[in-house]
Amino acid sequence: MTNPRLSSMPSLRRQHLLAEFSGLKQACPEGIFLSLTPGDPTLWAGVMFIRKGPYENVILRFQISFPDSYPQLPPLVTFSTDLFHPLIAPLTTYMYTTDIQDNGTVSATDDERLPPGGYSLRHGFPGWFGRRSRAAGSSQTPRIPATPAKGGLSSVTQTPDSKATAASLTPGASQSSLAGGVSTYEVLRYIRSTFDDEEVLDALPLEAAGNPGAWYAWKTRQRMLGKGPAAKDAEKPEEVAPAPVEGEEKEAQEESAPATEETKPKSPVVPTTPPVAARNPAEWNWEGVWETRVKKGIATSMSESILYGGVAAGEELIHFLPMEEGDIATAKENLLRTLGSTI
Repeated sequence: MTNPRLSSMPSLRRQHLLAEFSGLKQACPEGIFLSLTPGDPTLWAGVMFIRKGPYENVILRFQISFPDSYPQLPPLVTFSTDLFHPLIAPLTTYMYTTDIQDNGTVSATDDERLPPGGYSLRHGFPGWFGRRSRAAGSSQTPRIPATPAKGGLSSVTQTPDSKATAASLTPGASQSSLAGGVSTYEVLRYIRSTFDDEEVLDALPLEAAGNPGAWYAWKTRQRMLGKGPAAKDAEKPEEVAPAPVEGEEKEAQEESAPATEETKPKSPVVPTTPPVAARNPAEWNWEGVWETRVKKGIATSMSESILYGGVAAGEELIHFLPMEEGDIATAKENLLRTLGSTI
């Protein structure tokens, strides 16, 4: 039976996805392994191993779904591993990336909403997002944002140490230079950097977060450790207003008092209960939250049954054996003995 998604996607784009997947089989970012869904090149399954950084030793399972209009629209990256991360929407809630308008309001449209486990690409690839940019270019076909979203970074460029860095996007960039120039390799490398590079996490703006709670928890963790921009801001001395000159304070009080204050009779003060306002997440106590949640998530990711078999065959991607160091050393010796003549 023909896949309805394949019938709506142009054959040239299907071939482009297959070519990209073939290229990633030869040169994929370190620690990332991909599998193509049989009969559907628009759905990829993957596993990611993080070997350094704040999320060291976590094992992440994810899927990449490419829309019909890719690369004009971004792929949807969804993690099935439950992890406390600023860019990953929690599996138990329905989150969305936000866009802070000039008047201070925050909202999101349906096409920008993140499903449970969805990963926000807004920070690394702002050219794919921004409603105002899309509205400005709505007369063009196809639509493409003209300017990057606020606080975001542009497409990732490779560096000698394989870290994801950002270069500024030129306002009014053409469709081919903005969307067509972003490869899946760059997307994967950026995603990995948000798990193993503290500097990338420190640079994340709140409006790009898929999980605002994890964003606040990370900022608190860095401030407590004296790292990142949050710690530098905390070290800045607060500005103290100069003390008023003697006599000026009394004059200011007299000027601010109502002129008819002495003539009006004083009414009895009626005690009122102030309304209980919802606390801003920035005012919550986030101390120790990031460490506790992430440690638990890493331990859970390493004990998932799918890694060691015993699940449906359709969900199998790659299996591992829980081996001790001695068993691993013996296996290496046997492998070298067997392949010694060809190495």
